[in-house]
Amino acid sequence: MRRSVKVLTAAAVLAATVAVPAAPAAAGGTGWWSMSGYLVSNSAFNPNETAVTVPTVPNLKLKHTGSPARTGQRAPVVADGLVYAVDNLGVTATDEVTGAQKWRFDLEPTEFGFSTELVHTAGQLVFAASVRGMPGSDHSQIFVIDAATGTLVRDFRDEGVALQILVDRGVVVVSGFGRYSSDTRAYRIADGQLLWEHDVVMDQPVSANGRVLLSGYAGNGGPLTSTVVNISNGEPLNTTTYRDYRPLATDETGSKIYVGWGHSLQVLDPATGNLSWLASDLNPTFTVVTPTRLYVTSAGGTVFALNRSTGAIIWSKQVTGSEHQRAIIAGGVLYVTAKDNRVYALNPVDGATLNAPAFTGATDQLVVTYGRVYATDGTKLTVYGL
Repeated sequence: MRRSVKVLTAAAVLAATVAVPAAPAAAGGTGWWSMSGYLVSNSAFNPNETAVTVPTVPNLKLKHTGSPARTGQRAPVVADGLVYAVDNLGVTATDEVTGAQKWRFDLEPTEFGFSTELVHTAGQLVFAASVRGMPGSDHSQIFVIDAATGTLVRDFRDEGVALQILVDRGVVVVSGFGRYSSDTRAYRIADGQLLWEHDVVMDQPVSANGRVLLSGYAGNGGPLTSTVVNISNGEPLNTTTYRDYRPLATDETGSKIYVGWGHSLQVLDPATGNLSWLASDLNPTFTVVTPTRLYVTSAGGTVFALNRSTGAIIWSKQVTGSEHQRAIIAGGVLYVTAKDNRVYALNPVDGATLNAPAFTGATDQLVVTYGRVYATDGTKLTVYGL
């Protein structure tokens, strides 16, 4: 059924940004880097990295580079000793240490086109690919693959455009503006059963303890709404009209969603829908959430470091083109990927540029975990290590 709800010291700051290493991210089946924003919080912050840090990042060296044989390759996910990279024609798994290919899952190029980002969950990989068809048709296919072997577990048809993908609590949510279909659909991974759909979009893959923020013009005609729904059944928990809240990330507890609303950065309580102001004139596109700070990439290509409690700007730095790719923090290093295929490694304390490899040709965010840095130029994966 279609629904129409369309001043700390520098040392102290660095310690808080890096954080004391928590249990390995692989615990609980979440993976070492399970999705584009690290985890379902979409925080883009890896607190478990202890090898590649501000002092050691200048020592990174090229370890290996894959063959440039892919198109549309995205930033990888890493889990259980394997590195998984999705492209427009399938998924490649390589050994985390050697870079040797372990398996390849291929799509039929005459049937499928653009692929979404990849998500690792409970020993499986999930992604969606657009189905080639008549111009204007809105169809995708969702694939569930065994992460260890590359064997297809199941696949099922998705009646819509799939640009964003989120997996949480056994549910896969896919979203993308469609002319002839609902903008956001949710399926049970276990059997592909359609659970719910709404005619507003999930702007970024963010889950706040199973609560997902959707926004847009309901029914392609209005009114403009922002709605928090239960990921399991799609039931609206709260709805605000004439507001377009764009989800960016959550805090560690999932009790706050950092949202962009126009030029401002706001904090949304997903349980109540209450909104509180944090900062203005940012035009946020992506946000990295650390224990004490937020690092906001603006639509104008400026990176801002904010006090997480007060919203006060600590420093800002112009990085032209940075608004197109997600910045990340791992090991106390802020990596900003810009549209000109350059990566800037910054000290998050003060924004100073660090002496790091150029990561030449990077076209997507970096992934940094377990002492390695992964970069893709859209056709091949390049790995750096100490």
